[in-house]
Formats: sequence, structure tokens, C-alpha cells
Amino acid sequence: MALVDDGSTDDTQEYIEGLIEIAMFPVQYIKKPNGGKHTALNVGVRMIDTTLTIIVDSDDTLLANAVELINVYYQKYSNRKEIGAFAFLKCDKSGKQMVALDQEEYVDSYIQCRIRENRPGDMAEVFYTSVLKDFPFAEFEGERFLSEDVVWIQVGLKYKFVFISQAIYQCEYLTDGLTANDKPMKFASPFGSMLRGKILMRKECGIKTRIKGAIIYNCYRQNVNKRLPEIVMLDTAFDKILVGITNPLGEYFHKKWSNY
Repeated sequence: MALVDDGSTDDTQEYIEGLIEIAMFPVQYIKKPNGGKHTALNVGVRMIDTTLTIIVDSDDTLLANAVELINVYYQKYSNRKEIGAFAFLKCDKSGKQMVALDQEEYVDSYIQCRIRENRPGDMAEVFYTSVLKDFPFAEFEGERFLSEDVVWIQVGLKYKFVFISQAIYQCEYLTDGLTANDKPMKFASPFGSMLRGKILMRKECGIKTRIKGAIIYNCYRQNVNKRLPEIVMLDTAFDKILVGITNPLGEYFHKKWSNY
């Protein structure tokens, strides 16, 4: 287990050091300057040497049968080289599931299942660690937020996901957590937000999502007053035209979302 402390200012270090002394499994504790969840994930993934990785936020818990279920499906699909991740369900304290799937279990493209079929919401993804190592989160100086689907989509372009209609993860959204502070954090991280827009403009995502991506790209570009990093620059003539056409909508949503 790898635990990355992203610049906490409470007694986290002392608490974890106490747990390490009594834990029945190895725990790696890494403390780093605050850089946002995605930078902590990059550090943690580099340290992990297990076959599988699941990301658990500080305000969430795994259900009692989570490890057992993960192992069942890992053993079932371990010989399928096209599989990059297992996507289980998340639920809240009442047991309500965050995402509804059409089948109990199936192999599909992340982009098809989650984007083209319009299934928003959090799922509990379990990745092959080697896959996560190949797709690190982009980091921009001074920015502390990057949506996870920026990486999930890139993984989905190369690998299939196993979608499993069983919950293994319970969410508890804190009032000061990432979800509650979504819009302000995105505006404070414009390059990362623009990169998400660019990724959503991939042709594999379908025209509706490509338009949405262009609007997102335009929206957060309003907060940029310096040269774009190469990774954020548009690659195709189609994307440039789409961004040009949707610029008024980007400006509209910039004004609307700036008031959150």
C-alpha cells in the first residue's frame, strides 16, 4: 500500500506512522509539498509495485468484500491482454449507486460506455499498475487540479475496461472536498481544464462530446494570459475550427461558471 500525503498541515504523519507499526501489510508513506491530488497520484503510482491499483480518496471507504471481488474478476480476466482496468460501482451511505449499468458484467470501451452512452458519475476503477505508469497525469506549474477522466480516456483509447455492476466503494462527499470545490479549482487550473477540453474533442468521443470539449476549452482559455504548453495546443484543423465556432459559448459559460 502506498499512501501519499499531499502537504497536509494536521497530524496525518504521526497518525500514519502509528498505523505502520501495527499494520499486517507493508505501507509506504510519502509526504510531499501540496500540488493537488493528480500530482500525489503520480508520486504514488511510481512507488507501487503491485499488479493492481485502486485509488481511494480520504473521505471514502472500501466495502468489506472489495478486495475479494477485485481478486475474483482479476483471476477471471488475467489472460486478456486487452484489459486495462476493472470498473466497479460506487455507492453512498444509503447504498444508492452513482452509475447505472445495463448488464451485470461486460467488456467495453471506456469511451463507448461512459461518454458516448452518456453515463456520468464516479465509478471505482481498478487499474493494472503498469497501465497507470504508462499514462501519468499532466502537471502544470502552479495548478492543483486535473480531472481524472483526462487519463481515463487516454487509457480507454488503448485498453478495454471490464464493467461490473457491483459496488465495492462507499463515497462521502465532504463540504470542503474536491467535488464541492469543482468549478473554482478548474478556474485556478486553466491549462489542466483546457487539456480536458482537448481530450474530449477526440473523434472517438462523438460529435456532441467534441462540441462540449470545445466549449470547455474556450471557457478556461479566458483565464490564460501566457503561452500555451504544447500538450494543450490543438492538433487538428477540425478542432481549431470547432473551437472558433464555439468561442461565444465558451465566453458565456466562463461568465456563468465564474460566479460559482
